[in-house]
Amino acid sequence: MSPTLIAILLMQAATPVSDKALYADCARAAQSGTPGAIDAASRWLAANGGLPARHCLGLAYLGANKPAEASATFEAAARVAEATGSPVAADFYGQAGNAALLASDPARAETLISSAIVIAANRDAIKGALLIDRARAREEQGNLAGARQDLETGVKLAPAEPVGWLLLGTLARREGRLDEARAAIATALRLAPDNPDVQLEAGNMAALDGDVSKARALWTAVSKAAPGTPAAKAADEALLRNPE
Repeated sequence: MSPTLIAILLMQAATPVSDKALYADCARAAQSGTPGAIDAASRWLAANGGLPARHCLGLAYLGANKPAEASATFEAAARVAEATGSPVAADFYGQAGNAALLASDPARAETLISSAIVIAANRDAIKGALLIDRARAREEQGNLAGARQDLETGVKLAPAEPVGWLLLGTLARREGRLDEARAAIATALRLAPDNPDVQLEAGNMAALDGDVSKARALWTAVSKAAPGTPAAKAADEALLRNPE
């Protein structure tokens, strides 16, 4: 389950009964990028919409492909939630961090996600997912040791998260720790056999092991299932480099 969906479900549960339908409609419009969603959420916030309105405004910025604004809005919501002892604070900080990653600000993302990790200390699955997110921020800053540490702990706390195993396997392959890479990628493929990013890396691993036929089958699946994506582009390039 994505961090966004988790936060929406938690916000729905915490929203006053009188505002539940409004929040649901607002979140739906925000996620779909409906024109006017930002203005509608802003008006709701100005009318004392509270945390539900703040969160919906952040979703609207994401839907409009404005991740920096989304990050700032989610952070503001997180600070309000933290001050009031709301259980959604960690999730909001996590969303703020993920939006910062989308805005190409990994240093800020690491700070925000670290705040979320502190708050989520006793929620193992959530903390594990947050550690996986922070690993991405650390890797983008060149802190591979820190990323590896986060990933190793993250997959222990959230073993059903395929992205954690994927990132752990990819990092291990790049560092030449091939046995660890094989095991991690195999786990990711078992958890998410149709995920294009997982299939791409599994193909890379198969090619490295000399099984070109298996590698091509995996890359071809990526190319067909996710045309136009970065994963498909990488798969197409790999197919050209590795003819039958």
